[in-house]
Amino acid sequence: MIKHIYFKELKDAFRDKKTLWLSIVIPILFNIALVYFMDNFMFSVDNEEVIDVSINSNADEEVVSWLEELESIKFISSENPVEEVTDGNTSLAVVVADNFTEALATNEKPVIELHGDPISTKASTVMDKITVLLSSKKEILVGNTLQEQGVDVSSLEPFTINQLSLSPEDDATSSYMVSIFAQLIIVLAVIMGGLPASTDLFAGEKERKTMEALIMTPVKRINIVTGKWLTISTLGAMSGVFSVITFVVFVQLFTTQMKSAMQLDQNLPFFVTSLCIGIFSFAFLIAAIEMLLSMIAKTVKEAQNYLSPISMLGMVPYFILLMVSPHELTNLHFLVPIVNIFALIKQLIAGIYEISSIVMVLGSSAVFILLIFTAATFMFKKSKWVLGDS
Repeated sequence: MIKHIYFKELKDAFRDKKTLWLSIVIPILFNIALVYFMDNFMFSVDNEEVIDVSINSNADEEVVSWLEELESIKFISSENPVEEVTDGNTSLAVVVADNFTEALATNEKPVIELHGDPISTKASTVMDKITVLLSSKKEILVGNTLQEQGVDVSSLEPFTINQLSLSPEDDATSSYMVSIFAQLIIVLAVIMGGLPASTDLFAGEKERKTMEALIMTPVKRINIVTGKWLTISTLGAMSGVFSVITFVVFVQLFTTQMKSAMQLDQNLPFFVTSLCIGIFSFAFLIAAIEMLLSMIAKTVKEAQNYLSPISMLGMVPYFILLMVSPHELTNLHFLVPIVNIFALIKQLIAGIYEISSIVMVLGSSAVFILLIFTAATFMFKKSKWVLGDS
């Protein structure tokens, strides 16, 4: 009987073009637009772009000659360089102390000030370049002074420090981009995929007064709940799977920054299997939550008000794990619901394949699905939640 209810609800959902658009088409189009925008605008690096930097007109010529060694930066002399930044004419302001060379000769400490908005990507990039350049010039000046005094410069550096990345430098950024976008796209697709059906199958039928006729049939209520829950789960899972396929294809064909990180290897079967397990377990969990909230609502509009915060709450784990390395993930990350799907995707994208992680995600999700589904079944047996005020 569950099978008949499930296929009946699924056919009704596919007949409704609005449900197909809201559950599958729009999430896919949204994800494509998001990836395209990030790859071509936010994370694109234009090495030929020239950035304007204002500098005080009375700056020392030696310092100006140092700064002009930097490429892709145009220095504009100004009486008030800071005002040029606040007016939006330049991205950064450099203020060099008066009599810079004379101050160095008399062992004073002249100051070079860099004024910029740390929120601006251009300002931060240029500030880092200028800081590195001035630091190297400072080391040269210190070395020359010590040599004049007969001090061996090498004695000041008893050891060196080398910072090495766990992944190739060229692939680090693209791998990080793929990781954060894959998490965002999959989770949002699953959540958005089940929303239209969840509001219609419970709050919608309650508002249309068709729920009363449904529960008067000889079908057990638990079978009705199970069939509707499986329908919502299927739509969410389909949206997630289609979004993954679209994401991979679009990255391979239409992106430049992220393509290099999507290298399919011999672990592809395990990767696909693990990702599908994560998507389906997450879809079942979200469907149970959406079903419960829709059951509480009396109208479709009220259900939408209850379900809307789910998307925002689902993003909380995303930001929590955003700066966490895949190697720093612990068992707790794979046991907490919703957090575990983000952790699993991050781990799989990084090429880390652990069966224990899959088991923990599947087990913890099953426990919470059982709890929420039990609560929903109990509520569905009460006319207060099934019929509302009718």
